[in-house]
Amino acid sequence: MIDATTLRLGNYILQKGGVRILPVALGLQHFDLLARGMAKDLFPIALNIENLKKCGFLENIKYYQHPEVREFILTLPVKGPSQNEIRAYVPATTPYARAMVNELTISNNIYHLHQLQNLYYALTGAELEVRL
Repeated sequence: MIDATTLRLGNYILQKGGVRILPVALGLQHFDLLARGMAKDLFPIALNIENLKKCGFLENIKYYQHPEVREFILTLPVKGPSQNEIRAYVPATTPYARAMVNELTISNNIYHLHQLQNLYYALTGAELEVRL
């Protein structure tokens, strides 16, 4: 199940339909389902290597801080002298991402694709291109 308060139109989620679970872009019909208490068929999409690459993240092959963790970086199109990025980390447990400015963390960890889309939108004012 998914928390409806974290969703925006266009966010990608998983929807159960019969025996299949498919990724879909959130539309008005999904908000109607949520309003009628039928959220049991809607699920968040967890971050993983494949989803990060589909969002334009590039792997940092020089990442050395934790040998068991892979780091992926998405540079944000924000004007100014600062280095604005979203960095994602894929350990053996739960992958997560967070926003960074000049190597400093400026957000909490996020664990789902719709949260990543919302963070990107909040920081840039543009939609994150996702190729699912």
